Amino acid sequence: MNTRPPSPGTTLVEAIFALILLGVLAGLTVPPLRAGLDRVASAGARDALLVAVARARAVAIARGGATLFVDVSTARYWIDAADGSRVGPPVDLAAEYGITLAVDGGGAAIALRFDGLGLGQVANRTIRVRRGEAESRLTLSSYGRPRSW
Repeated sequence: MNTRPPSPGTTLVEAIFALILLGVLAGLTVPPLRAGLDRVASAGARDALLVAVARARAVAIARGGATLFVDVSTARYWIDAADGSRVGPPVDLAAEYGITLAVDGGGAAIALRFDGLGLGQVANRTIRVRRGEAESRLTLSSYGRPRSW
């Protein structure tokens, strides 16, 4: 009779089984994690556009007018003051957030002009910010007031 106690430790089969189980569980968490990252990036880019609208309005009040240009095809925006000078460098949302832009009603660019009082002049537009399956929207009213949803 062999009365030797079992050795404390795991066998190779047990270790491989545990690793396989961890791999399967990790694989199940990747798609929801990616969808969550897409939602966060989409909302972040939309919020960056909201900040750009507010900044353009502030520049307009300070300098007598400003224009916010949004290039939909490249997902970039920049602000020009009334005197023609550019306020800061252009912001590339596609590079920063990995998003694409689309505008309801078509168009490759939007120019939102603010007068010296900070009132905008643009037709009502909805900008769709998309990354993967996630989508955020920003609607600009005819007076330049943004509404995110």
